Amino acid sequence: MIESILQSGIQGIQGGLDQFGRASHNIATANSNSNGVNTKDLTTDLVNVKQAQLSIQSSAAVIKIADENIGTVLDELA
Repeated sequence: MIESILQSGIQGIQGGLDQFGRASHNIATANSNSNGVNTKDLTTDLVNVKQAQLSIQSSAAVIKIADENIGTVLDELA
């Protein structure tokens, strides 16, 4: 059970990093892609960066809790 929780946390972090990479790439290349910057696209990408940040933080918290539970189980067995 704890392994699946850890796996979910890791997948969440990977998904957040992927989302962050795509959004930050879009922001960084916005001026070079067109003559005018589409503010709607930039706004969407900025929101995506924030969502990615929150996703990574939440997934890290899941991993931390799973790690603490593993420690508790090991303490109980010892």
